[in-house]
Amino acid sequence: MKNKKFLLGLVIFLLGVAGVLSLLTSELPIDAIPVLVRERFTDTQIKWLVLLNPVFLVLIMVCIGTPLHERAGLKVPTLMGWLQGTPVGAVFAHQVKAGVVFGALAGVLLVSLSLAFGDAIAADQEKLAAGIKPSLLARFLYGGITEEILIRFGIMTLLLWLVAKVLPSTAAAWTSIAVASLLFALGHLPAVFAVIADPSAMLYAYILLGNMVGGMIFGWLYWKKGLEAAMIGHAMTHVVMVSAEKLLPG
Repeated sequence: MKNKKFLLGLVIFLLGVAGVLSLLTSELPIDAIPVLVRERFTDTQIKWLVLLNPVFLVLIMVCIGTPLHERAGLKVPTLMGWLQGTPVGAVFAHQVKAGVVFGALAGVLLVSLSLAFGDAIAADQEKLAAGIKPSLLARFLYGGITEEILIRFGIMTLLLWLVAKVLPSTAAAWTSIAVASLLFALGHLPAVFAVIADPSAMLYAYILLGNMVGGMIFGWLYWKKGLEAAMIGHAMTHVVMVSAEKLLPG
């Protein structure tokens, strides 16, 4: 069993690193890097250096989530079943269904939220779009896989394992989902600061509220359906948002 746990951690780590590497297909905000660094390294070298931090974070979160997720009552059923040689088709199909449905719901809610904020954040959104240009691959792989490993498999697992020692199971689960979602939302602010020196209060509200809404849904999927469902849900949310960006005017 210990060997299977190690293999599970290794597979999840490799998936997370694949998501990190997908950032190479995006235009990273090189201008935000200190001048001293830009003078010593080429843009390509800086891109690779920037990836070291998320790879290290993925390693830490995998080391947390792998031994603790089952103790916290959480699961990674498809990957674990695959490693154990048991049939996983039905389990994965159930996860795909849940991920697609609830991921689409999250996407619709986020698009609706963006429309509701409308002109109040339009100028800041244009600045963000000009400064942060994630590729489709990065949105699906880094967002859908790596962020779920960092936030759900790592942080949420640790929180639930700790909080369950003092709260009933359901209350502990919702508490850990909410706190992890807040941290997920706050984690998007540094990228905003790298592009916009003085973000508006409405942009703060939109980013925090929007990412918390998504985070709550992804956290619920991890809790009830497994990590793979959360990954699928997160990727599906980006499918809806990208589609809306193409179809909606402005």
